[in-house]
Amino acid sequence: MSATRLRPLAEPVISGVLLILAVTWVGTDGYRQDLAVLTVTYGLIGLGLYCHFIMGDSLSIAYNAYAAIGGYALGLVATRTGWPLLVSLPLGIVAAVVISMLLGMATRRLNGFYLAAVTLLFGEAFQAWLIDADGVTGGAEGVILTRSISVFGAELGRDHVVVIALVLMWLVALLLSRLRRSPFGVALRAKGQAAVAVEAAGVPVTALTLISLSIGAAIGSLAGAVFTSANLSILPESIPLSVAFLAVFIPFLGGRSSPWGVVIGALLVTQLTFNLNFFQGSGTLLFAVAVVAVLIFAPEGLIGLARDLTGRLVGAVNRGGRDER
Repeated sequence: MSATRLRPLAEPVISGVLLILAVTWVGTDGYRQDLAVLTVTYGLIGLGLYCHFIMGDSLSIAYNAYAAIGGYALGLVATRTGWPLLVSLPLGIVAAVVISMLLGMATRRLNGFYLAAVTLLFGEAFQAWLIDADGVTGGAEGVILTRSISVFGAELGRDHVVVIALVLMWLVALLLSRLRRSPFGVALRAKGQAAVAVEAAGVPVTALTLISLSIGAAIGSLAGAVFTSANLSILPESIPLSVAFLAVFIPFLGGRSSPWGVVIGALLVTQLTFNLNFFQGSGTLLFAVAVVAVLIFAPEGLIGLARDLTGRLVGAVNRGGRDER
């Protein structure tokens, strides 16, 4: 098999090995499990943003709302119905997709700063609604799960939930990497660069945008479900709007050329903001400095930097081999 055909397999294989290492590292340690849950939450929100922001050049910042929908769907199914908790996943996805479609149609003529501003206001309004709607959401006290998740009658402990969450993030990144190379992904990326040309080719730009926003909202709702299932509770401020702002910069840190850059960026965000004791209290500032440094010295992110260094190393080896001959 040629190197060209092997190249698309490199990222999922390498990331799969890293996934196994991550699961082994987390183990049963409670603090490490917390870090893993935060990494998955940031990662899934970042992957949702990647679909329409990095590929489609349409920035929606309402991800606190989409994540809250997924989390509250799980909480309400657990406390107010006798249904299996896994039913909440499709319910949350459908609700998030419907809201994203309505919001997308209402803002279809907006782009850039104006689209970001409107979705930002929607996210703020949705969080305020969560506090005010006591009868539905529990108000400021939120929802506490009264039963644990079970699959075929077997209850899942927190250890299992964390492993499933890490695998879920890996699968979403894998599917997005395939979507990026698909005809839909090619058209979506072209829309971000030359919308007029895409429209002239017979591909409706509005439909592309709405579909990408819907995919992002569905992934965002999964982030809220993961957070809620791991912590067995959800509050209006559990996933604040600031998380969406962090997620905007995650692909720039890890690398915009691939969804796997989001996974790397999410891991770095968690480590920089929560797990470096000597920078405790300044994690967000350290993350901002790291993003600026990457944008200056490695515009394609850490994945792009690794590819560049690998290419130079391979080139040096090849030149050395030719010189010997």
